[in-house]
Amino acid sequence: MSEPCSKRINPKQREFFNGRAEIWDSITTHDDEKVSYITSILELKGDEKIMDVGTGTGVMIPYYESKLDSGSITAVDYSENMIEVARRKFPENEHPVTFKVSDIYNLEMKPEFDLIMCYSCFPHFPNQPLAVSHLTEGLESGGKFVVAHSASRDKINNVHMEAGKIVSNDFLPQMNELAEMMEKAHLDVIFRRDDEEYYIAVGCKH
Repeated sequence: MSEPCSKRINPKQREFFNGRAEIWDSITTHDDEKVSYITSILELKGDEKIMDVGTGTGVMIPYYESKLDSGSITAVDYSENMIEVARRKFPENEHPVTFKVSDIYNLEMKPEFDLIMCYSCFPHFPNQPLAVSHLTEGLESGGKFVVAHSASRDKINNVHMEAGKIVSNDFLPQMNELAEMMEKAHLDVIFRRDDEEYYIAVGCKH
């Protein structure tokens, strides 16, 4: 199991997101058609155990819920204020979700999840190869690890360059670089899309 390494997380980055949590849903947009397309790629059967990494204010939660019958969602973010907003939107006593405040490197991962999704958050992970290898320790055999954005790599990188010093160097890698990270983490890359509309990679654990 990978050793916890919280020193890899920049505390100023947490402050950046904490300070914007209450207005996040008003300053960011997520195209429903595009997010629905990403959800369709997951081919959820209804009983999956899902980890939503970098959940933010819970953008993906209703999309998972629309596909789940008996499954569950563990929603993780290192910004406690983002999690607080998500909790208000999706109370745990009314939705099949458990919220957790943690940076990804301090999560104790064991093989229990059918899906680990990184939607619109992967650029913010320092040491991306380590992020992939650590997170995928939480997959059951046959489970899927997904990195997804509903915009192109260039657009995402440009947004971060213009968003301020704290996130200006938070970039998506080239798709072939991400695929290599996945393969080194014992994943078969079963889907990839890298164009003007999407950046998506799906890996399946051996």
